[in-house]
Amino acid sequence: MTGLRLAGEFSGADREAWAERAIAALKGRPLESLTRQTYDGIAIEPVVPRAEAPAPLPAHGPGWQSLQRIDMPDLGAANGQALDDLENGADGLCLVWPESIAAGHHGVPVTNAREMARLFEGVHLDLIRLRLNAGRFGRAAAALVTDFCEARSIDLARARLSLCLDPVGAFAFGGRLIEPAALSKRMAETFKRLDGADHKGDVFAADTRAWHGAGASEAQELGFGLATAVQYLRLLEAGGIDPEAAFPRMGEVLAADADQFLTIAKFRAARLLWARLAEALDQSGTPLVLHGETSLRMVTRHDPHVNLLRTTTAAFAAGIGGADTLTVLPFTAALGLADPFARRMARNIQSILKQESGIGEVGDPAAGSGHLETLTLALAEKGWKIFRDIERAGGLIEALVDGKVQAMIADVAETRGHDIARRKSGLTGLSEFPDLGEKAVNTLSMDLAADWTRGTGFDKPGAEVKTVACMPLPQTSLGAAFERLRDEADALAGAGRRPMVFLANLGALAEFNTRATWMKNLLAAGGIDTIAGDGGEDVQAIAHGFAASETRIACLCSADQVYERIASDTARSLKAAGAAQVLMAGRAGERQASLTIAGVDRFVFAGMDVAALLAGLLADTAEARHDQDP
Repeated sequence: MTGLRLAGEFSGADREAWAERAIAALKGRPLESLTRQTYDGIAIEPVVPRAEAPAPLPAHGPGWQSLQRIDMPDLGAANGQALDDLENGADGLCLVWPESIAAGHHGVPVTNAREMARLFEGVHLDLIRLRLNAGRFGRAAAALVTDFCEARSIDLARARLSLCLDPVGAFAFGGRLIEPAALSKRMAETFKRLDGADHKGDVFAADTRAWHGAGASEAQELGFGLATAVQYLRLLEAGGIDPEAAFPRMGEVLAADADQFLTIAKFRAARLLWARLAEALDQSGTPLVLHGETSLRMVTRHDPHVNLLRTTTAAFAAGIGGADTLTVLPFTAALGLADPFARRMARNIQSILKQESGIGEVGDPAAGSGHLETLTLALAEKGWKIFRDIERAGGLIEALVDGKVQAMIADVAETRGHDIARRKSGLTGLSEFPDLGEKAVNTLSMDLAADWTRGTGFDKPGAEVKTVACMPLPQTSLGAAFERLRDEADALAGAGRRPMVFLANLGALAEFNTRATWMKNLLAAGGIDTIAGDGGEDVQAIAHGFAASETRIACLCSADQVYERIASDTARSLKAAGAAQVLMAGRAGERQASLTIAGVDRFVFAGMDVAALLAGLLADTAEARHDQDP
């Protein structure tokens, strides 16, 4: 093997040579068409030079610990979850209380020591990592867990216990917060109590999941996360806790989604920003405790098995990006409470990535990649600017009360929503390649009592305190618009009236197949099925086929040269046969006026507002069904 040169047979290449070949392949399109913009306005170039001098990230160990979400409303079932997960590969647990971020309609309703003992029966808390996800109940949950540990003689100095108090995130999520002076006092009291008990883990967390779930961009998540940490430092300092003592007791939570490279860069940028803040506080070298959770907004209710691909990609990216701990949500998280199979898949995704694929064996494996180094630095700079904007607005609480944060996120969410509606950003299994015959998946039916805290004294507010209010950040899925359309169409299908469109295929198979296939998938994104015509150029036979289909809407599908010959005649014949609407797959160009006169009502093409088109077709179908009902 001595002297082996793996690249020895390949000649060198430069950007100029690549550009020459790329321009030839683009066939008239400019080279700039290969560059895309993120929602932060960062240009993603098709080719980025190798980073000769990588930006050094703060030191952190390779690999991560996998934490499994515990969210069963029944304590016995939640205990079974915890034991099963720990026995089958999980390094620790993420305990979810009801009403917290990402809890949905579930969560473990633990309110006292007896219930805590039932939950952790057989669980050795001194041997595992435990994170709390309690939302507005964070202070009460932290006291409950630490009291339980002390009663069991568990040394808090050695316990790997992350309490993750995040009142600002809970404020953004729920819209209500005790006024800052009282909050400062409570936070300081909690910190002093834990410090006195010799707890060494992170107490407060800059949890960015509320921003992410509302549609924030990557740089916004980073900027708001940093602003959260600074807000906590100020509140604690006002309560008598020095920043030098408080800063090492903070962590951050980031959502990992299916955009692999942006997620890697976001996690790396978080460490750079944290190091920059540490330097400003004269605490260089203070490591960031970074927890990742796969994104809830990215998962879909329809064709949920595709979520396995999304969560695998997200987990891979978080691991490569440098997460210390990671929770993978079950692939059925958008549908309900996960059954054992969905939980096992969530657990095994991490096991395979770590144990079989060896992801995480190298510290910062993205270092040196020109694309990822450039993207990391760009996100960090954008995130820092957003952080500074929030600081100039008076801090994060003030910016939430004033609605500044909500407006910033809403602008990005609106732009992203337009891209999704136009399928510029595709969602596999929903807006792209939907499966109308998908198999149902299992979820568990386990209701949580609406008044689960009544009479328990859990999170008792004590003396009356004033509160501040903000507009809560709406949490929604990326595919919400298409999911509403599918729900409407599936409801009609459940009544035996699935919306249908007749594909009026023109010419030979080779001429109509591309657009017919594209149109079938586009309509299925709205839950609309199709009946395909046989093709050919006999206009009357095509019209008879439409009449026999008993549908109200027809769509012409073929190549442009076939449209030139018979599209107008076919549209007139379809209208004469009773078509309420005639669509045509493709742009009309110069023929639009004549085709419209002939009877074509809508032209369907890539880049249009597909969600609006499908909503109109469903409304027409529903109206027609209403007219037909006795």
